[in-house]
Amino acid sequence: MKKYDSNWILAWTRNLLACWALMALTFGAASSAQEVSDTGEVEEPYPNLDVFVDSVMETQFKLLDISAMTISIVKDGEVIFAKGYGMQNREEGIPVTPDTSLFRIGSTSKLFTWTAVMQQYERGNLDLDADVNQYLTGFQIPDTFDEPITLKHILTHTPGFEDGGLGYLITHNAEDAATIEEFASNYIPARVNEPGKYGSYSNYGTALAGYIVQNVTGVPFDEYIEQNILEPLGMNNTTFREPLPENLAGGMTVGYKREAGVYEPQPYEIIGGGRPAGSIASTASDMTKFMMAHLNGGRLGDAQILQPETAALMHSVLFQPDARLGGMAYGFYEEYINGRRLIGHGGDTFQFHTDMILDMPENLGIFISYQTITGTKGRTEFNKIFYNTYYPAELEAIVPPEDFNERAHKYAGNYSFWRRNFSTLEKAMSIPSGGFTVAPSEQNTLIFSGLENPVQLVEIGENLFRQIDGPMKVAFGEDEDGNIQDLYIDFLPFMAMSRTPTLETAFFKLILPLLSILIFFTVWVGWLYRRKEFKAMESGETAAIKLSLATSGLNLLFIFMFIGIFATYQVDLFFEIPTVLKLSLILPLLIIPATLGVAYFAVKMWREGFWRPGRRIHYSLVAVASLFMLFFYSYWNMLGWQYL
Repeated sequence: MKKYDSNWILAWTRNLLACWALMALTFGAASSAQEVSDTGEVEEPYPNLDVFVDSVMETQFKLLDISAMTISIVKDGEVIFAKGYGMQNREEGIPVTPDTSLFRIGSTSKLFTWTAVMQQYERGNLDLDADVNQYLTGFQIPDTFDEPITLKHILTHTPGFEDGGLGYLITHNAEDAATIEEFASNYIPARVNEPGKYGSYSNYGTALAGYIVQNVTGVPFDEYIEQNILEPLGMNNTTFREPLPENLAGGMTVGYKREAGVYEPQPYEIIGGGRPAGSIASTASDMTKFMMAHLNGGRLGDAQILQPETAALMHSVLFQPDARLGGMAYGFYEEYINGRRLIGHGGDTFQFHTDMILDMPENLGIFISYQTITGTKGRTEFNKIFYNTYYPAELEAIVPPEDFNERAHKYAGNYSFWRRNFSTLEKAMSIPSGGFTVAPSEQNTLIFSGLENPVQLVEIGENLFRQIDGPMKVAFGEDEDGNIQDLYIDFLPFMAMSRTPTLETAFFKLILPLLSILIFFTVWVGWLYRRKEFKAMESGETAAIKLSLATSGLNLLFIFMFIGIFATYQVDLFFEIPTVLKLSLILPLLIIPATLGVAYFAVKMWREGFWRPGRRIHYSLVAVASLFMLFFYSYWNMLGWQYL
């Protein structure tokens, strides 16, 4: 977790105030200009758009440590704004331009893969309701559940897969990258839910869809996208290929990471076999063509990448976690800003953060991409600022029901995303996560924590709530017995939550392990103070002491080594499993016999009565702590080498 000093906080506050001031000025100018247009004068669709975007970008560059940014906006079949900010290449002094500067668009790439799926559906080569296994060769998705996985499940992120990526998600060496077929066959995630039950974002699912397109057409995926989408639309500066083709490499915006106050260039991120889920490099100008094609029923000029009825189907709702919230279309997801329905897709790599939205009634599309490693805040905030400026809507005031406190308790608890790992060592990466907490406020509202800031939720319908001072909606789902089990957020239809399992709550994953660590420390502290006393003991007692020292020491060594490895390598763990991590996993296996020995002597000393009661209790606590930690390692997949 990044630490912030007081100077940074003061600077952030000053810049935030400046941002509000600029937004207020821009909004005022836009409102004034709109009034002029109401008198009959011809005005641009978004008055002072250049001033608006420039002011927002100026502020975001100050606040978010952005190195480069590109944006394009289309309206009524025309490009009304396209611009670049910052530097494409700092070393060579090349500024960003919307026509030639390529940005990695991450998961926004999925929309191209989904378009390819819908093309094959349109041509009769794919049945969206069929078992995907009929389109696979060389491997099959395990039949964990009776219901098969279909392309409709994959399009809506509801196949029921766990999440995964440790050691194989990204690489910097193209020679190490798997093919799409190798990725799809070697990294099949465990199925943890029935298909169609919960939204759980899946990169693997999209990679599988790309492999299916490749399989049914007999054309390599990259070539298929080029021949059927990019070339017809004239997207000559866009590619899924890795590394970049020679004719495009010179236009790639360099990814930078600030180290010791200096921007350091980072290697190109190779997604390899998972590239149907996120490897596109494109320009803002190229992305206008993709947006306009989708806004125009699949057509751009003479190119028709989808028939109008197929495009309309692709943009329609296919899955909703709750009928009162936004849902998933055929790959696109819904988002509502100021009551307006938008469809689109965000995308993130470690170095780039992107968003693309389409406002179908307004025939409006916005593409935006940032080069920054500070997170997604820029891309998630821009569209809200845009709509608050040009499509403002007053937030309806709501009053909490006077009797809500009587039923608030049934919603209280901790909730976790289904998008997490269950079957491999990667599961342990969710230990630090606090999940989302719902608690009664005693003011007839709920306090919802886990987002950037806690919010108060007001009941507006059965199991439906709205943020008291904002538009966010949250719905709760019941289990078969009518108990509250699930939680859904309106702008995350692909990320359902359920109540956190008891063994994954803070008590079991943090408090008890910390108490165990404390007990292990006391063993070594006691030995240091009483070494002479221990040497005078009989051989059986000495063996008991040695075993307690061994299990305590091994536990302490492993815990601190494991934490140190994850703190040191961080995101690099998604590139490969370091040797030091593999070696560290020997320690839990050595802990097993040492713990069994401690447990044996704990029983023996109570039966035979040696040692005074206080020492027996302490030794028993060591045994209990050791046994608990073995269970802990097993639950979080740390026993053995469970990488995949």
